Amino acid sequence: MTHENKHQQHENDENIENEMVDDYSDLVELGKEMEQISEENDEDKLNKTHDSETRSDLD
Repeated sequence: MTHENKHQQHENDENIENEMVDDYSDLVELGKEMEQISEENDEDKLNKTHDSETRSDLD
Protein backbone atom coordinates (compact mmCIF):
# COMPACT_ATOMS: atom_id res chain seq x y z
CA MET A 1 0.00 0.00 0.00
CA THR A 2 1.46 3.37 -0.95
CA HIS A 3 1.76 6.29 1.43
CA GLU A 4 -1.12 8.07 -0.35
CA ASN A 5 -3.33 5.01 -0.06
CA LYS A 6 -2.54 4.72 3.65
CA HIS A 7 -3.40 8.39 4.12
CA GLN A 8 -6.69 7.97 2.24
CA GLN A 9 -7.54 4.86 4.27
CA HIS A 10 -6.83 6.80 7.48
CA GLU A 11 -9.15 9.61 6.35
CA ASN A 12 -11.85 7.07 5.51
CA ASP A 13 -11.46 5.46 8.93
CA GLU A 14 -11.74 8.86 10.62
CA ASN A 15 -14.89 9.67 8.68
CA ILE A 16 -16.48 6.40 9.75
CA GLU A 17 -15.35 6.92 13.33
CA ASN A 18 -16.82 10.44 13.50
CA GLU A 19 -20.11 9.88 11.71
CA MET A 20 -22.14 10.75 14.81
CA VAL A 21 -20.62 14.22 15.18
CA ASP A 22 -20.89 16.98 12.59
CA ASP A 23 -19.89 19.95 14.73
CA TYR A 24 -19.10 21.06 18.27
CA SER A 25 -22.75 21.22 19.38
CA ASP A 26 -23.21 17.58 18.29
CA LEU A 27 -20.15 16.67 20.35
CA VAL A 28 -21.56 18.45 23.41
CA GLU A 29 -24.92 16.70 22.96
CA LEU A 30 -23.22 13.32 22.59
CA GLY A 31 -21.21 13.97 25.75
CA LYS A 32 -24.38 14.76 27.70
CA GLU A 33 -26.05 11.58 26.46
CA MET A 34 -23.01 9.50 27.37
CA GLU A 35 -22.88 11.05 30.86
CA GLN A 36 -26.58 10.29 31.42
CA ILE A 37 -26.13 6.68 30.30
CA SER A 38 -23.10 6.34 32.58
CA GLU A 39 -25.04 7.68 35.58
CA GLU A 40 -27.93 5.29 34.87
CA ASN A 41 -25.50 2.38 34.64
CA ASP A 42 -23.89 3.40 37.94
CA GLU A 43 -27.31 3.49 39.63
CA ASP A 44 -28.20 0.08 38.20
CA LYS A 45 -24.94 -1.39 39.49
CA LEU A 46 -25.42 0.15 42.93
CA ASN A 47 -28.96 -1.22 43.22
CA LYS A 48 -28.00 -4.79 42.35
CA THR A 49 -27.76 -7.27 45.18
CA HIS A 50 -24.31 -8.67 45.78
CA ASP A 51 -22.56 -10.72 48.37
CA SER A 52 -22.02 -8.33 51.29
CA GLU A 53 -18.46 -9.61 51.72
CA THR A 54 -17.68 -8.55 48.16
CA ARG A 55 -19.17 -5.05 48.35
CA SER A 56 -16.88 -2.59 50.06
CA ASP A 57 -19.44 0.24 49.99
CA LEU A 58 -21.72 -1.51 52.51
CA ASP A 59 -19.27 -1.34 55.42
